[in-house]
Amino acid sequence: MRRIRVALVPLAAAVTLAGCAGGIPPEPSATQNPQQGAAAEPTQTPTPTPTPKELPMGGREIFPAYRLVGYSGIAGSGPGLGRAGVGDIDDRMKEIAERGKPYAKDGRKIMPVLEYIATMVHPCKNAPKCRTVSSDEKVEEHLAAVRKVDGILLLAIQPGRSDFLSEVKRYEKYLKEPDVGIAMDPEWRMGPNQEPMRTFGSTDAKELNQVGDYLQKLVADNDLPEKVMLYHMIRVNWVRNHEDLKDRKGVVQILSVDGIGDQELKEGTWKTLMGVKPAHVHPGFKLFYQEDTANPGWKLMTPDQVMALTPTPDYVLYE
Repeated sequence: MRRIRVALVPLAAAVTLAGCAGGIPPEPSATQNPQQGAAAEPTQTPTPTPTPKELPMGGREIFPAYRLVGYSGIAGSGPGLGRAGVGDIDDRMKEIAERGKPYAKDGRKIMPVLEYIATMVHPCKNAPKCRTVSSDEKVEEHLAAVRKVDGILLLAIQPGRSDFLSEVKRYEKYLKEPDVGIAMDPEWRMGPNQEPMRTFGSTDAKELNQVGDYLQKLVADNDLPEKVMLYHMIRVNWVRNHEDLKDRKGVVQILSVDGIGDQELKEGTWKTLMGVKPAHVHPGFKLFYQEDTANPGWKLMTPDQVMALTPTPDYVLYE
């Protein structure tokens, strides 16, 4: 039988020939330096999951975990615009944190609030559209003060002959923060021929819904916790078509009842406005250091008296 002769090729040469012929080179051994063989795969660092933004005292929902208790005014302006204007603003924030403690009797945590009058109404001869607008420096001064007590800042809007949405949008960079909301004064939403301080203005549910839509989008786009959208009322006709006010995810709506007088008068105003408040809107109650004690026999209502109101207020404001 004819024997077939096979030439033996050294292993290194065989690998070279295989590579030249389009073959697959062998895997590097366990002891082989990867840098001497195939290129090392880049290490993938996992992207960290962003921490959800929370309220100053924790969580992303305001109610029912918290009750809000606050002061209103402008730092350094004196008592005329509210208690927050008296003396040092940091002292006032410490003070409201203490004043809020009796409102925790039902187990809620108390979150301090500062209602800073950012857009303020003026006589039309003194200001464009009968209002002035806050500087960034003033907003930041009040925001810094309320942050020292883990509270929230509400930018109060008195639009004059402007409109609420236009004035709210001026403060967008602050509204993107998790601890800043809005408080609106419909009585200072003047018509084109109305003069502030001579007559009351008003708004309607359509205008408030525009602000609500805007805030809802800010909350969603910036992954924010719930944001306060508050409006003050004394008379039922300050918000027309009140029943058309829409509920929105991420926006907590509050009606602050601003009735003035003794306990009987204030409770009468409360009952009237609670009768027209949409069900999804939370109840708020305002106390006035000066106006509520202006007549002999009038006394500032106590926390126990306020807490005895029906429904129980979720927000209490001192001016």
